[in-house]
Amino acid sequence: FFCQSPAPSMLSLLLLAIVSGSHALLRGACGSAACVALGGGGGGALLKRPWCRLSASAPPANAAPERLGARLGAAARSRVAFMAARSSAATEPLPPTLLPITFSVFAQMIGEGIAISSLPLHMTLLGASPLEVGLATSCFSVAQMVCCPALVSLSSRFGRALVLRVCLGGATLSSLLIAASGSTAGIVTGRFCAGVFAASVPVAQAAATDIVSGPQTARALSRVSAANQAGVVVGPAASALLIALFASCGVAPPLRLRCAFAASAVLSLAVLVASVLPGGRRNAESVAA
Repeated sequence: FFCQSPAPSMLSLLLLAIVSGSHALLRGACGSAACVALGGGGGGALLKRPWCRLSASAPPANAAPERLGARLGAAARSRVAFMAARSSAATEPLPPTLLPITFSVFAQMIGEGIAISSLPLHMTLLGASPLEVGLATSCFSVAQMVCCPALVSLSSRFGRALVLRVCLGGATLSSLLIAASGSTAGIVTGRFCAGVFAASVPVAQAAATDIVSGPQTARALSRVSAANQAGVVVGPAASALLIALFASCGVAPPLRLRCAFAASAVLSLAVLVASVLPGGRRNAESVAA
């Protein structure tokens, strides 16, 4: 029909132009100004139609592309600046006040590593029954489960540094009890005392979150966890080395493991004394703050 004569071809071009304009209007490409123009004298009836409301909210067709590019570029630059600041904060060195906290955890967990690896054999040599060996192992966990939440709650009230010192003092006392005891009852008592004060890890984690913030928090918590696991790993090896050393010095076999617990008590006491000295006290005050 459109190609039969030159005159209808002009008509066809006009019809095609009308159809393409209507299609653009329906797609919302003409913007709100076109909708108002089409509404004309009809009182804005076309603006009540859904497709016209969509076109009113769409950006105008003659919007400058450079404005959109500028907005996108500003958003991208702000995102890049935020990520760069976050990355630089994450790579900054941790504060030195975190060092005594990790040492406290390491010193207490060395004694636990010695007890896990060597205490059952030592109690068997003393004539303890399997029930007594299991009791000495379980009483630590029971005491820790009951007393650890209370110590963490007290650290929020009286300060992390004070509770960490109390935990170190309890670790020293429990190791000395096991070292000085030659009976099963004394060893069970020492293990129960060790469980009562075995809250250094959660208190140290709370202290780490008090010292640092933002991206450094994960690094500080990983340091505390690494000190915890290092103590558990080093403890059995230190026990074996100390027992071999005391054997080479002529110490009787029943006393070798007791001497190893005495060495663990000396280490915990040394870390406790270092935290009380002026330099350690300043670090502790910053932790408590």
